[in-house]
Amino acid sequence: MSVLKSITALSLVMLAPAGSVLAQAAPEPAPQSVTVTGKRVTNSDPRMVTAAKSAVLSRNLASGCNYMSAYSAAEDDVTQAYMRDMGMEHSLSNEVERFDERSPDGDASTSSIASSIPKEEDPSVERAAGGCGPSDRRFAAGRNRILRKDKSLAKALDAFAAQDYATAREQASIAWTKIGYDEAALMLARMHLSGLGVPLNTPQAVSWLEKAALARFDPIRDRVEFNPQDPEAMTARVEATLLLAKIYLRGIGTAKDPAQASKWYAKAAEIGFVPATNTLGMAAMNGFGMPKSARKAAAWFKEAAEAGYAPAQYNLARLHYMGEDEVPQDLKLAGAWFAAAAKSGHAGALFAAGRMYDLGEGVPVDQQKAIVYYKEAALRSNADAQSALATYFYTGEVVQKDLATARKLFAAAARQGQPDAMFNLGVMTAQGEAGVKDMATAYAWITLAKGAGHEGAAKALAQLGPMLTAADRVRVDAVLKPKSAP
Repeated sequence: MSVLKSITALSLVMLAPAGSVLAQAAPEPAPQSVTVTGKRVTNSDPRMVTAAKSAVLSRNLASGCNYMSAYSAAEDDVTQAYMRDMGMEHSLSNEVERFDERSPDGDASTSSIASSIPKEEDPSVERAAGGCGPSDRRFAAGRNRILRKDKSLAKALDAFAAQDYATAREQASIAWTKIGYDEAALMLARMHLSGLGVPLNTPQAVSWLEKAALARFDPIRDRVEFNPQDPEAMTARVEATLLLAKIYLRGIGTAKDPAQASKWYAKAAEIGFVPATNTLGMAAMNGFGMPKSARKAAAWFKEAAEAGYAPAQYNLARLHYMGEDEVPQDLKLAGAWFAAAAKSGHAGALFAAGRMYDLGEGVPVDQQKAIVYYKEAALRSNADAQSALATYFYTGEVVQKDLATARKLFAAAARQGQPDAMFNLGVMTAQGEAGVKDMATAYAWITLAKGAGHEGAAKALAQLGPMLTAADRVRVDAVLKPKSAP
């Protein structure tokens, strides 16, 4: 059979684009109606400060005692928000204390709750570790008043949006000095990094970013809560940390430093930003900024995968599919993680899962299932899936033969540089199948396929070359050897 008449087998190359949803979960049954007896209170006094018996809760209000006490469910923000919203702050079930910022020592004339913390008769007396003394309460009262009245961050954000960078810088500096907002430090860093209203100064930008990234961290309150539906959601602190990683990764205003980049990705992961954990896995796989280790990569991928991050699920699946030092090949485990990522809509995982069914790798051969996966990945512009699905439509195996659809799919994948698709589109174009016969265009596509490493392209070009006219060769050169603009 002529090489020009043949269509190659499905691509075995696995790439890692991002993607789609394989199947929608069945709708949950409608919940039964319930009655809530609590009544939300909306006029809570902003002058009242909520404090644990062992610590002042908010890091914006606290001194050192906030970080020396054990966690208590009664002091949790969610618990306190519920107590506040339902008007239960003064109930016996509320195990924390509240005091008025005007009388942090519990003056009964201005506060409905008397303080149980004794007054310090001697300011030099040291406070026991883990407890808050009157000076801490006074500090928190002052901070509460500042927070309640301060508008500097809002003014900075408004000025920045209006491109009034002088005012933005002034107000952001005030916001950082008075409150210590991470957002204020991040804004000042961005201004120095981009030269907005100030001279471009990367070291100064790094200094501001480090202020936000290394601010006091409460593992309960400041850790990012990962949401698989919005995996890239981040706080200002995470954004500052990732910017530091990017600066050292790309060498923005400084020398490239993979070790420093990895350090800041590790910091972002520690804060709870799950995509950074996946990045650490890739760094370990490639020995970027750290010793190469498939075992460590697998551990990071697994941590992020179990949190529900689809790219990490895909990377972990690939690692088990291929097998590396310290990580043996495990096709069943690979298939399970490919399937998990596919359910989250990862196009590369959809293709890989389809390919495993297509070839019977770790599962029985099931081309019907393979086509379902290929279709979902193809709809999400996965070139390998488009090429594989096109091959089915070309041959008429499992699905009804449809050359027009095959050519469209091959064309879509070829435009993304998929080698089999470029070759097969060239073959169909040379034969005039489901479209115009164009020998010059066919020769160009097959030449590109050869450059991409397609094994049959050289033989096909040898057959096709003698069929080209002089005009065809001019057109081929115009595509493959375009003249530079004068």
